[in-house]
Amino acid sequence: MDADPADSVREVLEKADSPMSTSEIVQALSVSDKHQEHEIAQSLDFWRREHHAVVEDDEGKWIWQGGPGLD
Repeated sequence: MDADPADSVREVLEKADSPMSTSEIVQALSVSDKHQEHEIAQSLDFWRREHHAVVEDDEGKWIWQGGPGLD
C-alpha cells in the first residue's frame, strides 16, 4: 500500500524545528521518492482547508498547528 501524501506531510511538519516552505517539504520527501510536488501541495491545502491543522505565514512557510482529534 502506498503512503498517503497527507500523512507524509503531517509527519514532516510535526518533526520540523521551525516552519518549512513548500519547497523544503518537497525536498524532505524527495529523499524517499514518496510523493510528487503536486501531491504535497494538495496535502498542504487539505490540512489547511479541512482540519485547520497547518498555517502558512507571510513568508510562505508552513507550520503544523494540529487540531481537535489530530494529536
